Amino acid sequence: MAPTLYHNWPVPITDKSESMSSSQKLKCLEWLGILLIPVVLALFVALIIFVVKANSKACQDGLRVEQECHNVTSLLERQLTQTWQALQGTMDQATTCNKTVVTLSASLEKEKAWGQEQLTREEKLQGEIETLKQQLQGALEEVKQLSVQRWEPLLQRVSLLLQN
Repeated sequence: MAPTLYHNWPVPITDKSESMSSSQKLKCLEWLGILLIPVVLALFVALIIFVVKANSKACQDGLRVEQECHNVTSLLERQLTQTWQALQGTMDQATTCNKTVVTLSASLEKEKAWGQEQLTREEKLQGEIETLKQQLQGALEEVKQLSVQRWEPLLQRVSLLLQN
């Protein structure tokens, strides 16, 4: 057998409300009141407990300790910030110092190389001076010999003349 669909026309609400008696309305309100009273009482008791605990000495001490902790934390955060800034400044100075050390090291290496070059040049010049001294010594001896050879006959004549 196939299902049959019947369409019922809705009954207006006004008809239902009229059909509901005032005693039924009163019963609903009584049940609602009976259910609401314990909820309200529980909330009121919870509120009283909360107020008592909030005003207790332990809670007040906890608030005071929390404030002190907040103050100490703020102080530590400021100190940490200052320390961090000082560290950044120190690191910047260290970077500058490192650059200066690199520059000075390069200059020192150049100076060492120049000094070594000068030392080598000085040694070379000392060798040349010694060679020139020896040559000069030889030349002086040669001049003496030439001078003696040239002037000796003349000196002998002068000596003879002086003896006469």
